[in-house]
Amino acid sequence: MRLGPLEYASALAVMKWEDMEETVLDMAKKLRAYADAVHGPTHARIAAVETRLQKLEDRIDENHKKLREEIREDLLQISAVQIRGGYQDFTLVEADVSLTGKEWEKHPIVTGPEAPCILGIDYLRSGYFKDPKGLRWAFGIAAVVTEGIRQLNTLPGLSENPSAVGLLKVQEQRVPIATSIVHRRQYRTTRDAVIPIHKMIQELESQGVVSKTHSPFNSPIWPVRKSEGEWRLTVDYHALNEVTPPPSAAVPDMLELQYELESKAAKWYATIDIANAFFSIPLAAECRPQFAFTWRGVQYTWNRLPQGWKHSPTICHGLIQTALGKGEAPEHLQYIDDIIVWGNTAAEVFEKGKKIIQILLEADFAIKNSKVKGPAHEIQFLGVKWQDGRWQIPTEVINKITAMSPPTNKKETQAFLGAIGFWRMHIPEYSQMVSPLHLVTRKKNDFHWGPEQQQAFAQIKQEIAHAVALGPVRMGPDVKNVLYSAAGNNGLSWSLWQKVSGET
Repeated sequence: MRLGPLEYASALAVMKWEDMEETVLDMAKKLRAYADAVHGPTHARIAAVETRLQKLEDRIDENHKKLREEIREDLLQISAVQIRGGYQDFTLVEADVSLTGKEWEKHPIVTGPEAPCILGIDYLRSGYFKDPKGLRWAFGIAAVVTEGIRQLNTLPGLSENPSAVGLLKVQEQRVPIATSIVHRRQYRTTRDAVIPIHKMIQELESQGVVSKTHSPFNSPIWPVRKSEGEWRLTVDYHALNEVTPPPSAAVPDMLELQYELESKAAKWYATIDIANAFFSIPLAAECRPQFAFTWRGVQYTWNRLPQGWKHSPTICHGLIQTALGKGEAPEHLQYIDDIIVWGNTAAEVFEKGKKIIQILLEADFAIKNSKVKGPAHEIQFLGVKWQDGRWQIPTEVINKITAMSPPTNKKETQAFLGAIGFWRMHIPEYSQMVSPLHLVTRKKNDFHWGPEQQQAFAQIKQEIAHAVALGPVRMGPDVKNVLYSAAGNNGLSWSLWQKVSGET
């Protein structure tokens, strides 16, 4: 027990100092005795209050539980509810609901002839529900599981390792060499990326993907954070790309792939994403020095195809295409390391996906089970949501765009235009709508965000939030074509709308 100045003063005041031969030890004992006399009753009272409060808290918890049970019993006795002046008979059921399919909770749900069971949006997106008959329902992507459909990510040979890397069974690739030496110093990286990148380099070295070197070339590391929060190790090869001969081939155009997939009007889809596909392709030794980079004073280079180099997508796409061709893969679409198959039944799609996975694994590519999706009625491919041959804006994209704040400078305005530009076909009169925003990004103009820009900004977000799905052009006597055109001070636009009997 520590004594404060006031307590010492009080103790000294009541002590008798006639006897000046008292030792320091005796004085200390008297002070401790005084402290006990002063604080003992206080601590006893505090302890008693704490005990009473604990008992009171326990009683409150017990009463709360009893009250919940009484309320539930009362609810279960409800048979009629007054609505807008009339009466309807309702049934109150105690349903089991879950967001995981494993941990279930009981919730009372009112239902009736004109009031079906209503579940929250969280359950409708990816939840589970057991009806009064004990039947188990699933919503969202999880619904396919309840139908007994086997998923491709359950196939043997798929990896659970988040850093899985294969090694393609091909000769080491001789790639174009830079026409001159490029040496760029490492610039400062984001603090959050330092530890993840260091661990990544160590792991890539242990996998044989990178190795220590001494090279006159050097390019700076440019860490990129993935959408799921992880980091990707990329190198800024802009300077190297400028002195590298241009590629002789190109990857397919994303828009053309989407048009082709749209024309299939499939009911079921599945996607396969090869793990670290670039890092699976070996490089010839004489081609490696140009890819050198430095980390913490040590120079490394790539033994496999690096990300960020101008030829990497073309080389990777071509080698995967060759492997699938040799294996006689079923009909599919491929964009570099992303592959999609489709069909009219889940079984058809499963067999197609299974065949492609087998071909890729036999070629020694690695595939993570988390990157294999389907068979499913709806799926994402190349950032687009697909369902019944129609492509839609994914929910997460809509949420991201609609949550954006009004720009405060040219750079933020350009970022907003970049976010919505890919989805322009979903927005009628897009060119006229964005014209006020382009106006403030021009070099000759000063940035000024006025009422016209704010109105355009709000209108675009509104259009994105309510964007319709885009589908293939249909032909037939039951199809009604409507050509919508608009003209204004900011330009012209047109769009083709179709209405099919029985559809809205």
